[in-house]
Amino acid sequence: MKQLLFLLLVAALTLPVFESTAQTLGNQTPVRVQELTKKQIRQVKKDLRKKAREAADQKASESAIEALKGRNWVLMANTLYGPRGAAIPVSDNTNFIQFKGNTVYVQLAFNGIAGPNGLGGITVQGTPSQITSNTDKHGNITYSFYVNGTALTAQIVLNISAGSNYANATVYPMMNSNNLTFTGILVPTSESGIFRSGFISY
Repeated sequence: MKQLLFLLLVAALTLPVFESTAQTLGNQTPVRVQELTKKQIRQVKKDLRKKAREAADQKASESAIEALKGRNWVLMANTLYGPRGAAIPVSDNTNFIQFKGNTVYVQLAFNGIAGPNGLGGITVQGTPSQITSNTDKHGNITYSFYVNGTALTAQIVLNISAGSNYANATVYPMMNSNNLTFTGILVPTSESGIFRSGFISY
């Protein structure tokens, strides 16, 4: 008997709660779950990949800017452009412009060709001066300096695209008009993985 009374009391106390909950749920708009179409799924994946690339580019851009400020960077070229604009694909770990402290190195290396640096090209160095940097309203950076050395006297003008570490640098020799443009990515020296020849043309 006591057990029956207990159950009736429990039922009496909980009934208003159930009714209130039912009324609340009844007043709410039913939630409809709609599955994405294959096209929508592809678009979502595409958007996620785009965001990931943008985040990676932004991180690389910030790293390149810090390297410029610290004067310890490397432009690793995967393509060279001669005076007439002809594109030459090259290896980026042996073709580069390196700014390290108070020394600038410029190295060229071509497979299958004999060269003074033992890599099928030439390695020269010089001392930088008249360093200037300018950022336009779009965030593109122009970084310019002169290099003076026994085998290298030139102005180098470097351009970095906004929001990335993609860059190109043109070497303008003072003695002739044989300009050479290095195109690739700009990274801190510690992340470059370059191989610089010990046979430097002084």
